[in-house]
Amino acid sequence: MTRREAALHGFGWGVVAGLALVGLMYYAGAFLGLRPLPQLLNEPLLSIMPGFVFGFLIDTLQHAGKVVEELGLIVLMVLALGALGAANSVAGLRWTSRYVPFAFAAIGWVVVAAALLPLGGSGWLGLNDGPATPLIWMALFAIYAVVLQYGEQPAPGLDPGRRRLLSAVPLAIGAVSLGALGLRLLPDWYQAIFKAPESGMRGISPAITPVQNFYVVSKNFGDPVVDGQTWQLRVGGLVDRSMNLSLGELRGLTAADELVTLECISNNVGGELMSTGSFRGVRLRDLLAMASPQSRGTWVAFRARDGYTESLPYKLIQGAPEILVAYELDGAPLPMNHGFPARILIPGHYGMKGPKWLESIELVDQEARGYWEQQGWDHNAVVKTTARFDVPRDGDILKIGALEIGGVAFAGTRGIAKVEYTTNGGSSWDLARFDQPLSPLTWVLWRATWTPAKEGSYQLTVRATDGGGKVQDSTSAPSYPSGASGYHSVQVSISK
Repeated sequence: MTRREAALHGFGWGVVAGLALVGLMYYAGAFLGLRPLPQLLNEPLLSIMPGFVFGFLIDTLQHAGKVVEELGLIVLMVLALGALGAANSVAGLRWTSRYVPFAFAAIGWVVVAAALLPLGGSGWLGLNDGPATPLIWMALFAIYAVVLQYGEQPAPGLDPGRRRLLSAVPLAIGAVSLGALGLRLLPDWYQAIFKAPESGMRGISPAITPVQNFYVVSKNFGDPVVDGQTWQLRVGGLVDRSMNLSLGELRGLTAADELVTLECISNNVGGELMSTGSFRGVRLRDLLAMASPQSRGTWVAFRARDGYTESLPYKLIQGAPEILVAYELDGAPLPMNHGFPARILIPGHYGMKGPKWLESIELVDQEARGYWEQQGWDHNAVVKTTARFDVPRDGDILKIGALEIGGVAFAGTRGIAKVEYTTNGGSSWDLARFDQPLSPLTWVLWRATWTPAKEGSYQLTVRATDGGGKVQDSTSAPSYPSGASGYHSVQVSISK
């Protein structure tokens, strides 16, 4: 066997063994608490990805972006393990010991335990995630080595039936591994892409979004699961009275309720990543006042359980009683995927400014650059004025006659003064009526009755004017770095 043939043979077996390792890695995550390597490498990857690249991907792919990223990391991991298998096979031309695959598996374990796990935040050997972590990875690579052993070239002289049986082994191992991996991941991927919470809404949005339809976005493959019994919120930094508050103690402070619309900064024009809810919590300025801030403190920095960071000027917080440390949504504790036990709620700013799974609040003397701001996103993240159609949907075929059209319009804390729509390319604009907002911090629901003059194809466009009299920006722009802009349009066909 030539070196090239050995390398190709070993690469194929390395891929098969890699699939087995990756599949078992995800099941170890489900049953033993192991954090899969793609999940750990997600944050380092995002930290080096230019913001405009991430912005393009998220604008284009939306929820599918995270799935594509995880799939890409899995493929890279399997290919790397394939290369390790190729090296093992080439080495086997010189050293015939059956322990050679274990030596190469040990190399793989060292790379993961000494380099990749620390890079992903698990610490040396992954010990930050528990003493069992390096042992679980050792077991995974031992299984990888055992599979590589099956890839050793069968001895000459074996009967054809035996050879056919041995040649079927990699196909069987690969098929079982792929099937198990698909069983573990595909339901979640399908849910993320096709069954996102906000995608279940039909018709004109209700004034308050049902919790099960409230949009969810995070940077994580796997969000934190926080124990509310042991959780504490630290309030410190440049204060005279540091505090560590349990959830019960936080709930025992004077509460405030706010009706607020939240929007993701990666929401496309006309997109569904915008929802309204009733939040309860403690006013942030009151909480900071309890800690007796020092005069040197000019910024407030936040840190969350998943490593997310953000900051706000202290002066802004003092003048904004609506900013909450929220612990309830629509009369119930925050759902885990919305930041249980507590999150920062900052009306009028995109959701990226409000960390979920909050762990600490510190008064500091300079801006602490937020997680996304480090990738170039706008550090102010003030919501842009926007309006969208909920009905009709783009591509709808409608019968001629009086038709209800409508949707939502939102301008953060500026409010909405006017909503207009056009059916003739902007030659004229008609006023739409809208309901009074539930609070100065929420969207408005707008409606109009449109009677098309004849059959045919029509483009409908909507725009809003904020409470200060400023018409929303008509210039089309992507979400990076300050949020998308432009008018939302839908194309419909009218028939008899």
